[in-house]
Amino acid sequence: MTGASSTVSFALLSSSSLQLFDSVLRNEMQRWGWAAKTWQAGFNQFRQEIANPASGLYAAQPDVVVLHLDGEDLFADWLRNPFQGDRGARRESAQQAARDLETWAASIRGGLPDALIILNTVYLPPVHALTGLEYHSQWGLADLAMQFNCELGRIAAGQPNLLVNDVAAAVNELGYRQWFDVRLWRLARCRMSNPAMKRLARNLSALVRAWKGQTRKCLVLDLDNTLWGGVVGEDGPQGIVLAEEGAGLAFTEFQEELAHLSRKGVLLAICSKNNEADALEAIGSHPSMRLREDSFAARRINWQDKAQNLKELAVELNIGLDSFVFVDDNPAERSLVRMSLPEVHVPEWPEDPGQYKAALLDLAGEYFCRVAVTAEDRERTAMYHADRRRVSLAASAGSLTDYYQSLQMRAQIGLADSFSIPRIAQLTQKTNQFNLTTRRHTEADIRALAGEPGAIVLWLQLRDRFSDQGIVGVMILEERQESVWWVETLLLSCRVIGRGVENAFVGFAHQLLLGRGGAEMVGEYLPTKKNSLVANLYRDLLFEPIGEEPGATRWRLPLKTKAATIPEWITIEPIKEPVHVG
Repeated sequence: MTGASSTVSFALLSSSSLQLFDSVLRNEMQRWGWAAKTWQAGFNQFRQEIANPASGLYAAQPDVVVLHLDGEDLFADWLRNPFQGDRGARRESAQQAARDLETWAASIRGGLPDALIILNTVYLPPVHALTGLEYHSQWGLADLAMQFNCELGRIAAGQPNLLVNDVAAAVNELGYRQWFDVRLWRLARCRMSNPAMKRLARNLSALVRAWKGQTRKCLVLDLDNTLWGGVVGEDGPQGIVLAEEGAGLAFTEFQEELAHLSRKGVLLAICSKNNEADALEAIGSHPSMRLREDSFAARRINWQDKAQNLKELAVELNIGLDSFVFVDDNPAERSLVRMSLPEVHVPEWPEDPGQYKAALLDLAGEYFCRVAVTAEDRERTAMYHADRRRVSLAASAGSLTDYYQSLQMRAQIGLADSFSIPRIAQLTQKTNQFNLTTRRHTEADIRALAGEPGAIVLWLQLRDRFSDQGIVGVMILEERQESVWWVETLLLSCRVIGRGVENAFVGFAHQLLLGRGGAEMVGEYLPTKKNSLVANLYRDLLFEPIGEEPGATRWRLPLKTKAATIPEWITIEPIKEPVHVG
């Protein structure tokens, strides 16, 4: 997915110079379809900018504040004289630096409550005067960076809209001497080489896009010479290259990383030219398989072209082709899919299976970055399997009503709380088809709305005989005139479309607002390229049209004379009391 025609503004604060980094970041965001605007503080002026409410930082009103601090600046005194103090003093110094950073972040949050703040882990030179003494004396520099970086997790957990960019990991991967450009440091007070700046821009872009909900959803995999070595139709299920050692270990390690992606909520699917029986036997019986049949949300194992198979997978999973990444060892198959389905990302793939794991990690960092993992994410594949059982049940039901009744659906509706806010924000960022207004909200937005006296933020969780679907619906109501409540947001996950859940949700809201003295609900439909599915929703729910504007349609429901009916096949469980969201 890209954010075509979207703009994001950055404020860059740093203890060293980021002047050369500015254009690198803008180019990286442009690569993903985002127009980036940047504002920079003066060299090492971040403290002054943060402390002054009238500074350029707050005047710029950025969407994202990058507070990029170098360990060599934070701990300059220790580096100048590493033979001072002891390990306890070093730990206290690191903890104090983290406390200072927490204060700076809180000040930024006070002046820019809606901005995303990105901090970073720090690194120190790996070779220095204490080399050889690092772990054999009262001195040591490694404790400084490790202690400071550990504190960042605590800071990020305590503040909404705050993320940590793991720069230390990027330095370790690239290598300190490749990251640190001595010439640029001496001439321009910039610590980063050009490759380092590109890597930093890539990391920041991935974090911002994940925060905006612009990530891919599904990784589609070939089988032969991709998920395992060899051709299962020729070598047999037990003859494929897949093992705990030797050449087969590369495929086993690759599968383990795929399993980690699945645990983060990324869907896995199969698209392979093969005899299905042979392939499923290998998946189900080979002792070194890390992924079994239920690890995949969907599959197409046949002899038709892979572009057509991908189209069918998109329909089955009810997601767009722009949510797919396709991995195949065969360059001809990759070329076909690129030409036929440009929305699908098809990366080049290494010839050496020993490089598969590293290639996957690089791919995941750019296309499957996650800044939060909800309970629904972790159960996503199981939910698709439950959907198949529902389809099977529907085929055998005597009527649609009989089918709905047999599902034994129970909806629990509650007010936004600390547990549900991350999932609510995630749904507003990702849901497109069943979304009446497609307004995007961050966790901070939802938290603020939940605390307003004239707003109600509701979530809907659905269970049936097959599974717990988790939180699949969001409704945000605002009292914009006395006793008149506007539906600012109404959305449902595509997994529950067509079961009457929307009727139950609006019917519940109707009863809730009547109890609060409400007289009218007003709903808007803001058409987009993807939400035509709900163009007539308010009409179907017996709302009355109140005129049209360019790009919007408004409807009203007089609460005391009309009723939105809750379907008889959905049981509404009592609303939960809200949990503290401060």
